[in-house]
Formats: sequence, structure tokens, C-alpha cells
Amino acid sequence: KQWYQRRVAITAGPELGQDWQIGYGDWLDLSSASVQHPDEGYDVILCIGNSFATLPDFEGEYRTHMRALENYKKLLKVGGMLIVDHYNYDYLLENKTFPPYKNKNIFYTTDRIFNTQVEWVEKGGKVTSLIFRSDVDVSETDLETDPDVQMKERNGRKVPTLRRNDIPFCPFTCSEFAGILKTVFGEGAEYHVLPDFKQDDFDDYLPNYWVHCIVKS
Repeated sequence: KQWYQRRVAITAGPELGQDWQIGYGDWLDLSSASVQHPDEGYDVILCIGNSFATLPDFEGEYRTHMRALENYKKLLKVGGMLIVDHYNYDYLLENKTFPPYKNKNIFYTTDRIFNTQVEWVEKGGKVTSLIFRSDVDVSETDLETDPDVQMKERNGRKVPTLRRNDIPFCPFTCSEFAGILKTVFGEGAEYHVLPDFKQDDFDDYLPNYWVHCIVKS
């Protein structure tokens, strides 16, 4: 439903969205995506919102993720940039809790998310997956009448709530993911990492997201 609403909103205006193609594709086979890729390649490919971390490591040792990144690289023009982010798993893995102000990041209006829980999945002594569970406060939205709504306690009052599906994530650390990108794009590729898209004065800043930017050479 949310995807449909976004698609309608993007293409509804008389000018906005007229030249947009919105389709579906498999990160592991982007050549077959239901859009027409430009012959010269893309200037920028964006993969943000912690979505890349939802790709399971089917083959082990991040080979599945490298395959997906190779597909992104193929679609970029020379000099084109891939921007891909992931949650600040460094903090979560070390502290077993979320960074402060976890609902005040620049990507989403997430003040409706609460009761967030994490299940830790380990293999060989290493955390291989984190499963996020949370509730969504749907007060004063058209989802209040959804048949799956339950009333739950939040900040001292009962609110209509929907349970989010369990979402497993691959918990990349910032340095791990930088290494994966450089394996695919080359050690000499221009590369930057930005905490929540901040470019400077972030020595003492604790981000919600690490944003990686790498250029195809």
C-alpha cells in the first residue's frame, strides 16, 4: 500500500515524475529489471534506508553482497557514484542497544516506531544476522481501521498499533562494508563515508547511519 501511494504521489503532478520509470528488479540480476537502463550508464545509484543490509549473505563471506554491488557498478557510467548506507551496527554490536536519538534521523519520520526489539543470530561465535521487531503507532491515519490493529501502551496511553514484520539484517560494520566496496570498485576508487550525510565536524558525532559513497573509475 505504501509503495503504491508513493508511486502515485511521484507521478501525479503535471511535471514531476513525467520522465520517471518505476519498476521492479532483483539486485542479483539488475539487467532484467523492468526499466530501460540508459546506454551511457547512470550518474548516481542510490541504495539508502538500510535496505542493502536486508540482502541475505546466501553464499557466505559477503559474496552475495559483492555480486549485487558488481551489478550496481556495471550500471554506472565511468565517474558515476554509488551511494549506499547501512545502520550504525558498530554501536549496536558493541553496546547491545541502539544509538541515542534512534528515531531522529534524517531519512524517515520515525517517531511512530516504538517497542523496538532485536534478536541476535550467531554462527561460529559471530553475529550473522539481527532481526528487528517493532510496533507502529497508526494514530490519526487511515490505518486506524485496519483489522490487525491492536491497542498498546505508549507513553502512558493506549494507541492503535500495527506490528511490523520481523526484518532480518546483515550487521555490517562501517569498516567491513568499506572493505567490501573497495573489493568491488578497486582500492584506488574515490571513496568517502559520511555519518548521516554529514561532511565535516563529526569527530564526536554518533550517527544512526553510515553513508558510503564510491565512484566508478
